[in-house]
Amino acid sequence: MAKIDPIARAAAMSARGLILKDPYPGADKPWPAICKACRQPTRSSYTSVITKGQGPCFTCGQRKSSAAAARKRAVPAEVAETKIREANVKPLETFPGTQGTWRCLCLTCLREIDVWYSSVVYAGNGACDYCSGSAQIPDADARGELLALGLEALIPYPGSNEKWRSRCTTCKKIVDPTLCNARKTKFSCRFCAQRATHPDVAVEIMKEAGLRPLTAFPGSVKAVWRAEHVDCGKQVKAVLDKVIQRRRASCIHCVRRGFKQALPSSLYLLVHTDLGAAKIGICNDGSGRIRVHEHNGWSQVLVTPLSGYQAVQAEQHVLKRWLALDLPQGVSRLDMPQGGWTETVALRDRSLPELREDFDAAVNSAMTDCPGPPGGSSLSQETGRLL
Repeated sequence: MAKIDPIARAAAMSARGLILKDPYPGADKPWPAICKACRQPTRSSYTSVITKGQGPCFTCGQRKSSAAAARKRAVPAEVAETKIREANVKPLETFPGTQGTWRCLCLTCLREIDVWYSSVVYAGNGACDYCSGSAQIPDADARGELLALGLEALIPYPGSNEKWRSRCTTCKKIVDPTLCNARKTKFSCRFCAQRATHPDVAVEIMKEAGLRPLTAFPGSVKAVWRAEHVDCGKQVKAVLDKVIQRRRASCIHCVRRGFKQALPSSLYLLVHTDLGAAKIGICNDGSGRIRVHEHNGWSQVLVTPLSGYQAVQAEQHVLKRWLALDLPQGVSRLDMPQGGWTETVALRDRSLPELREDFDAAVNSAMTDCPGPPGGSSLSQETGRLL
């Protein structure tokens, strides 16, 4: 039997990349050492390393195995580019691999984004955080994007997955799509999307404008359509195209239900910050009409005591002014279950100082035509400063 040489065996182990810490313990016993490559402690035996040819360091062995597996799973650049384009993004740099982000251009919102390939291709997640709504964008940028889609924002940007009160720049109707949905659809405005106009849709548009059709849809948005103005019960000759554009019933000289011109009254101006709108209105003293509006989120800005006749004249003065300026209504029928939505305007179209001017001009005009309001001051009383 050949004599064992501990020094030779130590040299063989050292040549395999180990710094031995103890004398030779025996062929099959753990031999404490430090790996020269990773500086981690090892306890491999002489037999496993020299006789069987195994790696001297477990840690290095794991790393090599992982690297080999990663090379096996590596995605070719051309395959990665094809896959990532299916998520509607365009690569702006060479594919960096699955372990880092990939700079791309979102073809939906046209923003540069950092994409995790594994998240998009393997997990099926969306590529763009802006389009998905998880990334917040500045209000000014969001407004610009919405305007490019044909909608004018009426309130501050609430987030891409929240309903955003807006007005269509084509038909002037108020809609509330989310920014995400507006990006995806051909028509951002639901009314423009149906304008071709199915009879049922035409009837719904008339009803939303406060008109009840008395005849069947004439078949054209330009044709005269007899209808009844729901607020006053008078018959009008409406044109659907004008109703769509103005969002206002054709009858502007209607008698208010329940309002008595012979009684002391008030002219009031209200605002609703969440709806981004203002409302002009009249009520008899003690009627509780203003309280009803306040219960639905409206706040007083101005109120002036007038006679019933003066109040009607003043309100019509304001409405005629808004109509002459071609200002669409500020809210829809669904926004005001208590009624009064036909006397509203968007704060985006008419600022609070301008509304105060409209109010004061109307009061002065009404008092000039019919002087002597019943009791109280004839000057407008500012009851709130909200904007």
